[in-house]
Amino acid sequence: MTASVRYYGVLLLRSQRWLPPVLLYVALVGTSLDGQSRLGSQFGWNAAMPVPALAWLTRSLSAAEPPAARACLSAATGARRPQYAALAVPLAAGLLPMLLAAVAALLTCTAPPGASPAAAFGAGLATGAVCALTGSALGAVCSPPLVRTTAGGAGVSTVGSVLLLMLTASPANAAVRDAFSSHRTGARLPLLPLLAARALAAVLWWTSARAAGRVGAAADRDSG
Repeated sequence: MTASVRYYGVLLLRSQRWLPPVLLYVALVGTSLDGQSRLGSQFGWNAAMPVPALAWLTRSLSAAEPPAARACLSAATGARRPQYAALAVPLAAGLLPMLLAAVAALLTCTAPPGASPAAAFGAGLATGAVCALTGSALGAVCSPPLVRTTAGGAGVSTVGSVLLLMLTASPANAAVRDAFSSHRTGARLPLLPLLAARALAAVLWWTSARAAGRVGAAADRDSG
């Protein structure tokens, strides 16, 4: 598993396919850092943006991988492990800009009266984690082997991002709403949305890895 994670980390870095989704995130966050936003609102905005960005980043990594390289890796480690690694690497990579955005918000935005900046910062990071897990779950759905075409992946990613941010049943929506209302209710950790996002990511990662295992098994039968 370690070798698979290292391989996908190098592939993501060298392919430079991480640039568009990361620049999208930086642009969306940067335009909102005007120094006038409430701290909770800024954390909510920062947290919402990883949903489309991480879905795009996950899809970009799968598109950068040569099919022959995946076949060799699957033959050496099994079909599911590379798929899990291909999902874990974008999630880990997406946490760094999210952390930097949280620090920038803490430095430029005013905390609510009587609120602890440390508590607000922790709640903001937890909200970001909810949305990062949700975006990673969406990325698992819109990437191969579940969605193979570029147009299909873009469509699923776009529609899924809108739904996950707009539907009240979504953990991302619940966490972001709590962040935006923190100036009235106080900063609080989004524990239930975090648990829901973890469960959603686990189910969809498993579904994606299971589909990859079936594709690998079918390829082995054909080659045999």
